Amino acid sequence: MQKIVVRQGDTVTLTLNLPAMLTPPLPPTALPLGTAGFRIEQHIACVPDDIESWVMSPVGYSTPAFPTAGTGRIEFKVPPANRAEYARASQGTTEVVVNGGPLDVDFTVGGPASNPSGTDTPGAVYRGTATLTCPRVRPVTAG
Repeated sequence: MQKIVVRQGDTVTLTLNLPAMLTPPLPPTALPLGTAGFRIEQHIACVPDDIESWVMSPVGYSTPAFPTAGTGRIEFKVPPANRAEYARASQGTTEVVVNGGPLDVDFTVGGPASNPSGTDTPGAVYRGTATLTCPRVRPVTAG
C-alpha cells in the first residue's frame, strides 16, 4: 500500500490519551526539520530521526490528581507503520516517515504538577499519540 511521505512543515497534532492534560493545549505544530536529502513540493522529506530527535520543552501539564500545573517535555517515536523505503534512482533507498498512522508520544514530567497534599513524580512518563497531517497538492508516495 502506498503512503504519503512526510516532509518538513507538515503538522503534528497531539492527541494524548492519558491522565495528563497539556495546559494550555498545544495547537497543531509544524515539523521543524527534514534531512532526507530530497524535496517534495519545495519541502525536505523527513527521516525517522528528524522526528525522534525533536523535543518540545517546556510544556505545561496537569492531571486530575494534581490540578496545579507543572511542566515537562514531549518526545516522539516513529512506529514501524510510519516507516517506508523511498527509492531514489541514483542514491538507492532512504528510510522515510510516511503518514500511515499515529506517532507514539512520551511526555516526561520535569517540574511536577501538584495539589495541596503533594506533587506528581519528577521523571514520570505519560504515553500517548500524535497525528500527522500531510497536506499535498500532488501526493508523493513510498512503500
